Amino acid sequence: MAGTGGSRQGRHRRILIAVAVVVLGGIAAGLVGAAMVALLHVVEAVAYGRHGTPLVQAAPPLRRIIAPTVGGILAGLGWWALRRGGEVVPLDATLRDPARRMGVLRTTADALLQVLVVGAGASIGREGAPRQTAAVLAQQIGRRLGVEADLHRTILAAAAGAGLAAVYNVPVAGALFALEILLVRWSPLTIGITAAMSAIATVVAWPVVSTRPTYAFPSAVPQLDALCWALAAVPLTALLGLAFDAVRTVAERRRPRAGWRLPVAIGLTGVVLGALSVPVPNLPGNGQEIMQTAFAGGGSAMGFALLLVLKPLVTGLYVRSGAVGGLLTPALATGAAAGGAAAWIVRSAGGPASVALWALIGAAGMLAVTQRAPLFATAMAWELTAAPLWTVPLLLMVAYGALGSAHLIVRRLRQPPRRGPGPAGPAPRPDAPAPGPGD
Repeated sequence: MAGTGGSRQGRHRRILIAVAVVVLGGIAAGLVGAAMVALLHVVEAVAYGRHGTPLVQAAPPLRRIIAPTVGGILAGLGWWALRRGGEVVPLDATLRDPARRMGVLRTTADALLQVLVVGAGASIGREGAPRQTAAVLAQQIGRRLGVEADLHRTILAAAAGAGLAAVYNVPVAGALFALEILLVRWSPLTIGITAAMSAIATVVAWPVVSTRPTYAFPSAVPQLDALCWALAAVPLTALLGLAFDAVRTVAERRRPRAGWRLPVAIGLTGVVLGALSVPVPNLPGNGQEIMQTAFAGGGSAMGFALLLVLKPLVTGLYVRSGAVGGLLTPALATGAAAGGAAAWIVRSAGGPASVALWALIGAAGMLAVTQRAPLFATAMAWELTAAPLWTVPLLLMVAYGALGSAHLIVRRLRQPPRRGPGPAGPAPRPDAPAPGPGD
């Protein structure tokens, strides 16, 4: 009996510790998200004289060039100094091998440098900083409270998703990011932990982030043109997503890890971005201005087509330069540009097309392919805009269809070429033995 009572007490204690870690980790993720958003606004105000959208359009041409250049040099110097002291252990590495712990100071410093370079206009996402900072704080909380080892990985992934949820006010997408991308494991326990932490973090960040969706989206009713575009967007976003991934992969392989090349490369990339932003003011940043323009029904076919090409290329340049940051929103913006361009082309030909709806569909398909996570992509696109509920099945169809098409394309490209002149291969030699019954 005593043994049974002791085991029951031990189980209750483990449950209480797990609940405490989830609550404290969610609160920490929310505070991190709020702090990162507030700091980003400060950096934007210093760099461009204001924060929010439109950010770059209101700045004079010279400031558009100086801001990303100086911000890139300063961030590069910071990363040079930081990496001289050793590796900044990424979250993915810790999830694969719990023995490789993230350092609190180094991880936080890396996140702050990400905020600096993004606030100065770099074409990368702002979501990487809160994800890794929330995760490292959850790691410390778990260690202090003595969370079980088998729960440690789930807590870290859930905290990272909660950090994402906090900065964009997307609790469902935050939980799905942890489940579908980081953990790739579904169970009542993992679903409960990720959902709880994302919900807590989102609410904690509301005073700074706001309860409103990130992007204003017009009211809309089901339309045939949206369905037609969704069907066309499946193969198109599959190809665009694979191209985006190819640019990123090549850039990551050639990026400098440390040394004096970091400030030089990131600074020069800032010059390129700044020069391009004079004629294309929506190009800098994580893609927020591209999506806001598309969801407001603005822009033009030529403008979106230009952004469709330039956004992934400039994002790749930043990755190649050694800058660190998220890639979720640049991918979303590229997909939105594809949808916006297609809608304006159809409208110029006299056909019906909702720029906002087409951009939303393109964004969901693109993100599903680049992250290989259709549920997350659907939730992210929908929560960012609070689009009408009837769009959710359409977004799911595009997300799953685009990812499936991408898999088929990759499989086809990896198939070895057929030998011989025809599909049946070369004709057998006259002296060749006849095949046996087991061949």
